[in-house]
Amino acid sequence: MPKISVIIPIYNVEKYLRQCLDSVVNQTIKDIEIICINDGSTDNSQAILNEYAKKDERFVVINQVNQGLSVARNNGLNSATGKYVAFIDSDDYLLNNNYFEKLYNACEKYNADIAVAGIIRGNNKSSKYIYKVEKEEVANDYKDKLLLCDVPDSNYVWNKLYKRESLLATGIIFPPGKLYEDLYYTHKVLYYMDRLVSVPDVAIFYRKRSDSIVKTKNIQADIDKQIGDREIRLFFEKHGINFSQVGKVTKKYRFLGLTLFKKVEKGGKCKNILFNTFCWNS
Repeated sequence: MPKISVIIPIYNVEKYLRQCLDSVVNQTIKDIEIICINDGSTDNSQAILNEYAKKDERFVVINQVNQGLSVARNNGLNSATGKYVAFIDSDDYLLNNNYFEKLYNACEKYNADIAVAGIIRGNNKSSKYIYKVEKEEVANDYKDKLLLCDVPDSNYVWNKLYKRESLLATGIIFPPGKLYEDLYYTHKVLYYMDRLVSVPDVAIFYRKRSDSIVKTKNIQADIDKQIGDREIRLFFEKHGINFSQVGKVTKKYRFLGLTLFKKVEKGGKCKNILFNTFCWNS
């Protein structure tokens, strides 16, 4: 049994794929399997996967007709054999060579079901943290886990390491055919799995792309996001969580179509923003 199964769904990302794969291959923890699900790519992605698999026996390449990101992740999870599993999108990459080693060690140290790392988002021009782990902390309570990993605002599946048996025991799958699939997944996993640990000083790079699936405006994307947002609120309500305690609530004050003042409330804290420039807490 490998220590970690890394699950990478792939669809027409030849421009970014090598950087993603190299960031996984070069990890300091070597006892991993790298499960690549080629979701019917029509570009050079398949040839790149074959090249890497030929050089590194840790690669497992699964080819499927195009069925979407959710089905690819579900098939990858069904094929995984590692003690832990991680998901990475094929246009993103790990910023630290010891990324998996630190998350794995933290899970082992605290007997945690989930470890969470930071997220830096950007492109070739600029980048910034959208979620930064300041220190190592452990959470068992559902609300504490949500706050510690900034869910639902950073409702991402791919900056985390999961104990595979515990994840499978939840019975939760990615919803086939849905965009914004993380909205239907992460908050439920955090509820049904146990202890979570945050891991500082490592992060994943979330590539900002104007041509990404969720950035391509279409009716389905809007509907799927609205349904996902509503499901999160209903799930929180069912389990005694007030959305304003963990989620970001923004109130805007406009004049002649311009936003003059914003009040952003989250976790009992309030940030005031005037003219989108001046900011203070209250």
